[in-house]
Amino acid sequence: MIASRIFLLVGITVSVLASAEEYSLHSFKRQQLTDTYFSEGAGAADINGDGAFDVVYGPYWFEGPAFKAKHEIYQPVPQNMDRYADSFFSWMHDFNGDGLDDVLVAGFPGTPAYVYENPGKEGFDQHWPKHQVFDWVSNESPQWIDVVGDENPELVCTRDGFFGFATVNWEHPFEAWEFHPISEQIAAKKFGHGLGIGDVNGDGRQDLIHSKGWFEQPRTNPLTSRWFHHSVSLSEGYGGAEMYAYDVDGDGDNDIITSHRAHDFGLAWYEQIAGSDKNEPQFKHHLIMGGHPSENKYGTVFSELHSVALADMDGDGLKDIVTGKTYWSHHRQSPQWDAGAVVYWFQLSRGNEGVDWIPHQADGEAGIGRQVSIVDINDDNLPDIIVGGMLGAHVLTHEVRSVSESEFDAAQPKVYTGPKLPKVEGAEALRGPKSKIDSKTGQVRGAIEAEALTGKSTGGSARVQDMSRFSSDQWSNQSQLWWTGAKPADTLKLPLPEFTGTVDVDVVLTCAGDYGIVQLTLDDKPLGPPIDLYSSSVATTGVLSFPKIEVEGKQHSLSVQIVGANPKAKKAYMFAIDYLRIKTPDGFVRQERP
Repeated sequence: MIASRIFLLVGITVSVLASAEEYSLHSFKRQQLTDTYFSEGAGAADINGDGAFDVVYGPYWFEGPAFKAKHEIYQPVPQNMDRYADSFFSWMHDFNGDGLDDVLVAGFPGTPAYVYENPGKEGFDQHWPKHQVFDWVSNESPQWIDVVGDENPELVCTRDGFFGFATVNWEHPFEAWEFHPISEQIAAKKFGHGLGIGDVNGDGRQDLIHSKGWFEQPRTNPLTSRWFHHSVSLSEGYGGAEMYAYDVDGDGDNDIITSHRAHDFGLAWYEQIAGSDKNEPQFKHHLIMGGHPSENKYGTVFSELHSVALADMDGDGLKDIVTGKTYWSHHRQSPQWDAGAVVYWFQLSRGNEGVDWIPHQADGEAGIGRQVSIVDINDDNLPDIIVGGMLGAHVLTHEVRSVSESEFDAAQPKVYTGPKLPKVEGAEALRGPKSKIDSKTGQVRGAIEAEALTGKSTGGSARVQDMSRFSSDQWSNQSQLWWTGAKPADTLKLPLPEFTGTVDVDVVLTCAGDYGIVQLTLDDKPLGPPIDLYSSSVATTGVLSFPKIEVEGKQHSLSVQIVGANPKAKKAYMFAIDYLRIKTPDGFVRQERP
């Protein structure tokens, strides 16, 4: 089904100072070409040779400049949104030198690459000839770019665990391409996140960048040599999207731009700094946007940055970051998976206080896929944004208008002044003795069973979980209160039975590989340091004791705040509490029964 092709003016404008006296606002008009999921990427080129750019999205090319007429490249099959498409990336290139752009398609990681040969006007009423050119494209951010400086692009990817690239025999471009491994067999066999090409060390040769370092292109024999690997962390997570070498701060050397986690949070640049060894560049991490509003200067936050593009969006000579939310990149598994399908560009600014990345929302409904294409699609010298993904294909057409100084100021993003993200410094993996569970009742004497408490959370939801199937430990009443779907800074508040005076508090929590670091608070009194609940197996913490806690009044509550996660943990930030026990001089506080 083709959605109605209505131009919608994005409500949030973005702005750039043109000069001391002239002010301009940048905005984007969204045109949806289709709302059907066919591919994770889209691109643009002049397919029919009429001088206007056309858009390629999966099995279709949409004829520009109106994009109303569509033509089939191959048999259209709507893709299952609960799975993934058989088309991830579409690059346009004239492979056979006939003056017409063909379409190179890379699909689901671990599958072949194909070139669809442009048949020309006489063949547009038929499906295009299909040529398998490469047998195995892995990594989720392959590149079509000139690597070795021969003025022809290569397909950069991983294959069978090797980093490398495939070259084209330009005498016979539709025959099988040759893969040139540049590494040992160290990459993920099928998937893998984070990949880029750029001159890291300034020697004039393109290097290959990944989340754990970079491969230096040798001076000679780049097609047959193993490239020297420089090991350095270029991601705070498992890797994100396309990676770029670019001089962000204008000091003459190239820095690295990347997203941290394709299916979670994080956008950053790594400043290249001088190390003790002049031949070994060092990098300093600068977070642009994290998982909490306070981790961006302007309070911007969104997840699933599975694609990142770099382009000068405002014409000031500096390259800006274009990215957005890859809607449903892991379906319902990613944090904030159901938040707005946004597209943003982050304007690079250099000033006396250093580098700033000013976020501007280009759109709130298109989202992105695994490929963001920046093309001046209407030849007005303004870069436009082409995206495709689970929400279909969209063209975001760039517009600029002159405004007054007051309009310009009103449109600027405001500096964030809200709550800060709690810190994980001082977190401890607190563990205590195992609970003494009564063999007759299956419960701990004096326990207030957490699953019987009714809590209120600022994010996610808490529910009862049956723990009888976990044999690695024992839980009182064989159940717990399980809080999921929260993120750092979220709080769960549990009202407690009435008590007063000075009390001893015992708490038993659960540990697992996807549990977070939490701060427990009784009213406004922290119960010890932040507690790291990461464990390679599912088990309890044992009894954690906090003696002689003074309280006022009778009404009290236990609060749990998510403050982060162990670097080894899956960033799901889960939490669970088995029971707590409150002892006064007169004995244990009894649990209220419904």
